[in-house]
Amino acid sequence: MTDEAKNKAVTDAVESMLRGLPEGLRLIELPMERRGYRFFISAWFFTDSLGRRVLVDPGPACSVPVLLDSLSKLTDGIDLVLLTHIHLDHSGGIGQVCERYKDARVVVHPKGMRHLAEPAKLWKGSLETLGDIAEMYKEPIPLPKERMMTGAEGIDTIETPGHAGHHLCFALSLNGSNVFFLGEAAGVSLPLPGSVYLRPTTPPVFNLQSAALSINKIESCLKGDETLIYSHWGATRDHSLITLAKKQLDSWSDMIFALLAESASLDDCVIRDVMETIMSQDKLLRFSSLPDDLRERELVFIKNSVAGFCMACENTLRGV
Repeated sequence: MTDEAKNKAVTDAVESMLRGLPEGLRLIELPMERRGYRFFISAWFFTDSLGRRVLVDPGPACSVPVLLDSLSKLTDGIDLVLLTHIHLDHSGGIGQVCERYKDARVVVHPKGMRHLAEPAKLWKGSLETLGDIAEMYKEPIPLPKERMMTGAEGIDTIETPGHAGHHLCFALSLNGSNVFFLGEAAGVSLPLPGSVYLRPTTPPVFNLQSAALSINKIESCLKGDETLIYSHWGATRDHSLITLAKKQLDSWSDMIFALLAESASLDDCVIRDVMETIMSQDKLLRFSSLPDDLRERELVFIKNSVAGFCMACENTLRGV
């Protein structure tokens, strides 16, 4: 299939997904200037049953102008912001958003509050982990502590550590439909024609046991009719993706533990070997179905996920 055909196939699958969203739920695409950073970062907007205008994961600081322009066409205010976690691609723009919307309150895990109020440590860690990608996202500005809270009426807040120790999922009813915001607790998804691309999001520092337990918790919370909302990227009513995400974690774990057991220590060569093995064996990484620019992006994040997974497995082997 040509790259042009792959682009059309992905675009058609995305448009089909958007047509199936619950009434009143809007995806706001937040493309970056860098090649391949489309169908990757988004915010979500809706008005809930209490009349609150709700924004989920406003995205990085660099995309705030795009976000605010899109919101201006949907609403004249924001009452509530839900943060699944505080990584820059999800929360980096929250300070600017709350400067624009003076009445907005922000639901965030207690562990994330001090990093939003004083983001210097978050910024430093992001630069160390992501390098020039963090620079693309731009440095966050502080969010006043009085704007933050740990929950909101009518919204179930579920602690789902693993991808981050402060990760949350959110469940609620919207115009008669149940929706479940997964954040990155069940990985990265991208709709493809007749299938899906699925990748674990396992950066440094990642907790494998917590991630597995969180997916089990998500399964136990689902009633069966929810629309599942991925931070990266899109939505689906196919709950089998949760089971597949759990199996994918198990598969990566088996492969990585086996390869690490044969190595004296974890280094770049081992990570490269692990990455090659995973990409050749994991059928959910439908890499060849992606257009060229999305493959370039995903190569970076697959390596990051493999490195984080390897570190977690290495720590387990060493009893850390």
